[in-house]
Amino acid sequence: MAMEAVLSLVRECPHEGSPIALSHHISTVHPMHVHRIQFGKVLQLQVPVSEPRLLLFAEEDGRAFFLVGGVLDIGAPITVLVVYIRAGASPLPHYTAKLWANGPPGVPKGRTDTVKVEIEVTSSKDPGDVDVQELAFLTVPPMMLAGAGLSRTVSLHIQIDKLTS
Repeated sequence: MAMEAVLSLVRECPHEGSPIALSHHISTVHPMHVHRIQFGKVLQLQVPVSEPRLLLFAEEDGRAFFLVGGVLDIGAPITVLVVYIRAGASPLPHYTAKLWANGPPGVPKGRTDTVKVEIEVTSSKDPGDVDVQELAFLTVPPMMLAGAGLSRTVSLHIQIDKLTS
């Protein structure tokens, strides 16, 4: 699923409310997994390539982040980005995200390839209007995916840090 299609879900959804209400809404109304995160700590996930979209909900301050992945066609790289969803005119904290993916162990030495990126997280009160062309993202080559067909997954690690002013 292309990233534009995933972000269009937000455009089409009339939900408005606090990040806590958004977390509940997403987990009950839309087919999206919700994961709790802590700033500065690594969350490790096996993300299905067929549904690479998650809502990350920060335990410390209730902030919500969309983790969105996309692939344009079979055999193409997977791209992963993070968008901070802020409520209306709420204050604008700034965040960075470290994203990395580990490939399956290689043969014969059992070493694992890793791709990594550190980005400033895009902030939006309307993630459906985010211009995907303007975002920094992690690109995961197909050789780093595990499994086959629709059961392929990416071993993804994410760490979100709140920047102090």
